[in-house]
Amino acid sequence: MHHLRRDMHTAEGSIGPEANKGIGFPRLYDLLVLMLTRGRDRAYREALLDLAGLAPGFHLLDVGCGTGTQAIAAWHRVQPGGSVVGVDVSEKMLAAARRKTGRAGLDIAFHHADAAALPFEDGRFDVVTFTTVLHMVPEPRRSLCLREAARVLPPGGRLLLIDYAGSVSERRHMSAKHGLHGQFDLHRLREPLAAAGFERIEGGPLNWLGLHFLRGIRV
Repeated sequence: MHHLRRDMHTAEGSIGPEANKGIGFPRLYDLLVLMLTRGRDRAYREALLDLAGLAPGFHLLDVGCGTGTQAIAAWHRVQPGGSVVGVDVSEKMLAAARRKTGRAGLDIAFHHADAAALPFEDGRFDVVTFTTVLHMVPEPRRSLCLREAARVLPPGGRLLLIDYAGSVSERRHMSAKHGLHGQFDLHRLREPLAAAGFERIEGGPLNWLGLHFLRGIRV
């Protein structure tokens, strides 16, 4: 989604192997999101949450939660009675997320964890989201992440993936064309999603920053 995520894969990666410590520049990250959405960061987040189908009482896992902006927006959607949990491999991003939620007085738990080995019991969440992180995960590990998402969802639970997709020549937004972004096509994960235990898989353009979505229901 961001120029910060163009060619800095050794310094970034909201999820991935533990050797990758994730994005280490939370303030710059937030600024870039604001710039790339032309000041409409809130509208961008709300569009993502609309796709997630959140409702009061739902329990959400936000994988690659970054600085917690999306988790905070989601928390308001799932109240009363719901919960939001965020995971990320970047300690600096998690520290920023905890500061944000502390200032807002919200009860959101953030965990340092790898998406391929989530520290939660089976069927713990109603919805799992991955927002612009799977393009940074090495291809052999992507299926592991999808299987872990399936494990922490009950039958009928929903998985939402947001990332780059389609022919690079047809991508209009500059940030969607370069580096790891340009090498990744979200729609190639349709078969791995089905193999991981998801059905009713659907997807399409998000109409933000050249991003697309895939959404599936846990069998």
